[in-house]
Amino acid sequence: MKSAIFSSAFAIFATLATALPTAAPAEVTPNNIVARDQVKQVILSRAVVNIQEDTPDTGLGVTYKAIVSRVNNKHNSQALVRFDFPDGLTGYKCKLDFAYPAQFSGTGEMQVFSIGDATIEGATFNRRPFRDQFKGTFRVGGWGEAVVLDGSGLTFDCPARGSKAYEVVSQGDSNEVVWYAPGGGLRVDVL
Repeated sequence: MKSAIFSSAFAIFATLATALPTAAPAEVTPNNIVARDQVKQVILSRAVVNIQEDTPDTGLGVTYKAIVSRVNNKHNSQALVRFDFPDGLTGYKCKLDFAYPAQFSGTGEMQVFSIGDATIEGATFNRRPFRDQFKGTFRVGGWGEAVVLDGSGLTFDCPARGSKAYEVVSQGDSNEVVWYAPGGGLRVDVL
């Protein structure tokens, strides 16, 4: 009886396993580009640096845990995120997207700005690259893809090669969004 049940369970599992699509390897190239169904490639962040208003001159260094928050219209924590673009993307469009937060509360809204320098490793709240251009606003409301509230600057021409960095800031008060890079959070989709 046990062997019949085991054989039946194994047959069902084997049938289901053959129906599943095969997963691509997590990292396809050394430049951290992964294939996705809806886009040609995904470029994940190579560096995240948190900067905090409460310790404005303290460098927190590169980390894998990004924290964007604000409480009582102060205590700002912002994330500087860098992406390294490989050769071969000339002629493609790139788009900033956000998904897979580790936790969120409050409005779950964040704004993204390009910043003037991709050298973010030693940044502090008082010493950081200047904010260049507003790119867009996201609302995190679940564990998957964030909702785009303003996508006016999210799509851009992919650079030929090199690094670009962005600042992610809280939109609204009593708000927090946390993610673990490079697996979640802000990313670049190559269209």
